[in-house]
Amino acid sequence: MLTRLFFLQTMASLLSFSLPKPNIIKAVSASSATPTTTTLPTSEALDEKFGRKGIKFSESNNVPFVELTVRNGSSLKLRIPDAHVTSYKPKVYWKDDGLEEILYTVPAAGTDSTKFKGGIGLVINDATEKSSKGSLLSGYDWTVKDADNDAIDALQVELSCTAGTLDISYVVSLYPVSIATAVIVRNNGRKDVSLTSAILSHLNFKKRSRTAIHGLRGCSYCSHPPLSSPFELLSPSEAMKTESSGWFGSDNEEKPGVWTKQDVPITMLKDKLSRVYAAPPSERLKPIFDTPPSKYETLDQGRELSFRVIRMGFQDIYLSSPGSLAEKYGRDYFICTGPASMLVPVVIKPGENWRGAQVIEHDNFMAYSSLFSPSFTHFSSARPISHHLYYHPYLSSTSLQYNNIRKELSLPYVASVPYQPINVDYLEGEFSGHGVTFEGIGDNCVAKMGLDNGSTATLMLPSGLITSYKAPMWHGSTVELLHTSVSEGDDGEAVIQGGVSLALNYEDDNEVPWSPSTWVLRDIRGNSKDSIKVELISSDTDNMVETRHIVTLGEDILTSEISVTNSNSSPLQWTGSIISHLTVSSPEATYALGLEGSNFHNVPPFLSNFGIIPSDFDEENDSEIGQLWKQMGLKGFFSGLGQRNKKNASEEEMEGEEDDGYKQLNEQMSRIYTCAPRFFTLIDRGRRNSVVVGRDGFDEVYMYSPGSSHEIYGEYSFICVGQSTMLKPIMLGPGEVWRGSQHLHNPNM
Repeated sequence: MLTRLFFLQTMASLLSFSLPKPNIIKAVSASSATPTTTTLPTSEALDEKFGRKGIKFSESNNVPFVELTVRNGSSLKLRIPDAHVTSYKPKVYWKDDGLEEILYTVPAAGTDSTKFKGGIGLVINDATEKSSKGSLLSGYDWTVKDADNDAIDALQVELSCTAGTLDISYVVSLYPVSIATAVIVRNNGRKDVSLTSAILSHLNFKKRSRTAIHGLRGCSYCSHPPLSSPFELLSPSEAMKTESSGWFGSDNEEKPGVWTKQDVPITMLKDKLSRVYAAPPSERLKPIFDTPPSKYETLDQGRELSFRVIRMGFQDIYLSSPGSLAEKYGRDYFICTGPASMLVPVVIKPGENWRGAQVIEHDNFMAYSSLFSPSFTHFSSARPISHHLYYHPYLSSTSLQYNNIRKELSLPYVASVPYQPINVDYLEGEFSGHGVTFEGIGDNCVAKMGLDNGSTATLMLPSGLITSYKAPMWHGSTVELLHTSVSEGDDGEAVIQGGVSLALNYEDDNEVPWSPSTWVLRDIRGNSKDSIKVELISSDTDNMVETRHIVTLGEDILTSEISVTNSNSSPLQWTGSIISHLTVSSPEATYALGLEGSNFHNVPPFLSNFGIIPSDFDEENDSEIGQLWKQMGLKGFFSGLGQRNKKNASEEEMEGEEDDGYKQLNEQMSRIYTCAPRFFTLIDRGRRNSVVVGRDGFDEVYMYSPGSSHEIYGEYSFICVGQSTMLKPIMLGPGEVWRGSQHLHNPNM
């Protein structure tokens, strides 16, 4: 969210751009008869004048290009004479080489092989008279007007072009997670000028059947050809050609001029279409009318990537899918989309400016709203999916009064793993040199992990509880991301709760439960420069079930990975969760992004040795969970895993589909989400930071909010999230191994 606010603020200032007028050096191709203002080669002259760290000018086939590269490796390539963005490779994965080309660009056919089709192109056509529909930019070359950078985290190049009485500026900006293109048109003439315009992006997708758009539900659209441009992959006539959707199907698109409302959240783009999403021109005559959304998302399930397209200044959204016509360019699929002003021309009066912009941003390695799950094709359905509900192994099988729930809590039998008393000196000598230090606290030991960039994590032994994760922030200091409380127990001992913990329960054929609670340090790998891995191990008394917990601290991520090995001769059934208490200013200021479309089940809060539950979180309150306790009385859960709850009148209230993509967590809630994206984001507007929560192996996401009735920045200022397997237990056969992990990513650096 902070990144997005930075973008919007930057774009707002960018669209009122005012730079001193430098001596312009014209960038021309060899075929142009216009001479340059220097005897140096064009790229050298441009580099000398505008070259900066991250901004490099070069030539290809005597055509000048500029390449922008920010600190994280994201880059773009801009062909200067026609202001054509031919490449955009953002970093979309956490790995070092996690760059992906997202633009679809091919060499242009014909006499000029130095030009390209596709990419991101600016289209400005003259609409002053009905007969004048040609491009205003045809025959004009762009020149470099200015360039700027901000510590290689924000790069910007401004091009300019004069077409008749119009002065046009085109600003291309690159950031770590976005690309922005903004146009400013000034009318220096004496008459009004009418323009149709667009910034059209040709985006690359891996599979035709896995291509979609999200976020246009409720928007009006009609079939419409694209604006003609020199960058088009499909001409307006090709884009409007009908195509059968199957052997016995027919074209599903309405005829041009017939307006329809989008009635599903996801638009699949495997079939051919060419649409404009906009308010119908007749509606715009009314005092109040609906406009298309300012942003929407492209979904590429083949690569599990999503990109958010934001429009500014433009009135319409253009979207086209080529269908089978994409095959003439190769195996990959593409779409064409972007902000436009097509239906109603923009009128610029003498001496006035018009501005428009597009931002393509992502948080694929932060996980904003990627809707990638096995039920991807069923997102348009609003009907909740029914699942079995199972008894939670940490709840007594009898009905509990929640006020006394801690006293009546029936925990599974915990087998003690024999281990030597923790010798801090031995650990220091055995595992030194990896960026980990050890400190003894009574019978316990604290392992402190620290990286050179300031990231730290604290792990307690033998409990395996992660009590602290401090991450560096954009403002230069480190901030604690976990919520941990220390209180006095009945015998005067210190009771530590919160943090990140494992709550696992195993059961064999004899229905003998066991949970790992004591952990032994097995290995430490890595170093303080890159990452540190601490491996813990816990086994039952017969060494038939082995659980490994690997805690990895990276520069911007904390990962908890578990592996469960069944060495028994009989099957093993287990349930559990990796539970994380994330500190926030207040649940009222906290929002969850990316859970829209996920199915949820309202359940009583997970109870574990390290869980934090407010004392007033009981059946007497009027919250959603309080009512759930009243309705269920825990009588709806039968003792024993795998038994389905009885259906009753409250079932519909216990299950549903999340319809909020930006969900405020101010109310008390305890839910398990299924069919949820692998990553989602928690944003704390009070502390102005965010945490991206990701998972591997687990099918469920648990979320618990204590509500906003407590003191801000207080004991209950946290949100609990967990990657779980509670609704559907895991079955492990003899000799089988299961692995799963949770990622807490810090996107605030």
